[in-house]
Amino acid sequence: MSSQSSFPDAPASTPLIESTFENNLRLMWQVIFGLMLRESRTRYGTSDLGYLWALIDPAVQMVVFWIIFTMMGRGVPVPTSMPEFLVTAMLPYFFWRNCTVRGASAASANLPLLTYPQVKVFDVVVARVLLDAATIVVVVIIFVVALKFLLGLPFTGWLRDPIVLAEAVFTLFYFSFCSAILSSSLGRIWSQWAVVFSYASRPLYFTSGIFFTLGELPSSFRALAVYNPIAHMLEWIRSGAIPGFISNLYDPLYIYGWATIMLFIGLVIDWVLRAIGHSEESH
Repeated sequence: MSSQSSFPDAPASTPLIESTFENNLRLMWQVIFGLMLRESRTRYGTSDLGYLWALIDPAVQMVVFWIIFTMMGRGVPVPTSMPEFLVTAMLPYFFWRNCTVRGASAASANLPLLTYPQVKVFDVVVARVLLDAATIVVVVIIFVVALKFLLGLPFTGWLRDPIVLAEAVFTLFYFSFCSAILSSSLGRIWSQWAVVFSYASRPLYFTSGIFFTLGELPSSFRALAVYNPIAHMLEWIRSGAIPGFISNLYDPLYIYGWATIMLFIGLVIDWVLRAIGHSEESH
């Protein structure tokens, strides 16, 4: 007696499971979404109170520097309030820094998951960046609403040019993602990279334009500050967000150049690790 096929209606030449680009994208998104849920529970805990730290950290720093600048008699170099001036730079800087720091440990913190063939280091980095992006959006909304009711800052006070702001925010996401990819690759070949970056990012906090604009710097200092892509990024965001502030001192191509180079180097390192068989991922 001849055995019957389990799928009698399927032609012999038709594969049972057809691997298409759409299927691969759907599988990748399912993996990334699952990683985001796992990361959110690991990072913030099962209670929503864990998210408060993402709000408390920038809020405390904003208040501290607001008090310091008020005591020093330092005014705001743009036509807005001190809180908005600080928030429009602090939150983007924290987003970039958090993406880079968490990218450094993306592989080491998820070694058990990387044994599954569906999970790649790239997926872990994407999940972490998307989670940070979702968190920062919530934090921004809370700040905007809080400053509206506490200081009377209108909602329109955050939108000088929506198109410019949207372009700047997208570029911030791309720059932070590329930085996270590079940081992830460096963290896989140099275990001390996360520590080194934590120290290196501290002077960047004071030299990236959080507390000043490029236009108010003396020409000699500005000539050095423009080499910092973060300073360009924050200047661009403020130009789109703060009414009455327009700057032509930032260069979008410079930011995209830095980001693309970081992405290229990060992907090359990842490719080399795979080629020599030194990878945490299942093959």
